[in-house]
Amino acid sequence: MKLLALDTSTDRASIALSYHNQIETREHHDIRQHAQFLLPMVEELLSSCDLSIKQLDGVVFGRGPGSFTGLRIGCSVAKALAYAADLPLYPVSTLNAIAQKIWEKGLTNVLAVIDARMHELYWAEIIPGKPFQEYVSAAEKIQLSTNEKYILAGVGYEVYESALSLSIKQQIMKKETTYPEAASMLQLVLNNKIAAVDADEALPVYIRDDVTQK
Repeated sequence: MKLLALDTSTDRASIALSYHNQIETREHHDIRQHAQFLLPMVEELLSSCDLSIKQLDGVVFGRGPGSFTGLRIGCSVAKALAYAADLPLYPVSTLNAIAQKIWEKGLTNVLAVIDARMHELYWAEIIPGKPFQEYVSAAEKIQLSTNEKYILAGVGYEVYESALSLSIKQQIMKKETTYPEAASMLQLVLNNKIAAVDADEALPVYIRDDVTQK
């Protein structure tokens, strides 16, 4: 499948393109300029691969949780591209993308987190092959459903790590700073883990929608 993926949920924007069994990527590391750089990055990437939007089979985007403003930018651009070429959209959880990045090194339980500001974390307990629920809470309120070991992975957990309960600290066997990346989102779609939706149905998932994260 020829798929374009984009994510602007954190300060690190990324795009990825799958074609001819390859994945090409681009990144930009300033959240204040995501809106300015996203479309030019997409155009440059497509051009470098000698493809047009109309030749794609779908558009993948990070639907959240994450930066309120960033999610709106990513969803808006993804929907505009999908509308322009009548393509299906694949909305991917940013927390699931973090777990996918970890799973590229081997399947394991993942406690995926993203800094939600306001002294809270977006988080999900992601176990291979099982459904998961996304939450936003203070670090000390995070609870896990098993007594097994986990990798703590994500963005911004260092600020709140000391507030985790003792039992969870004992279950964390490893910690990895891991950004949700467009390439990992592509892989989830290529692995048939994500269902397509019409552009009209694609929306950001904020979890907490009363705060605009800058």
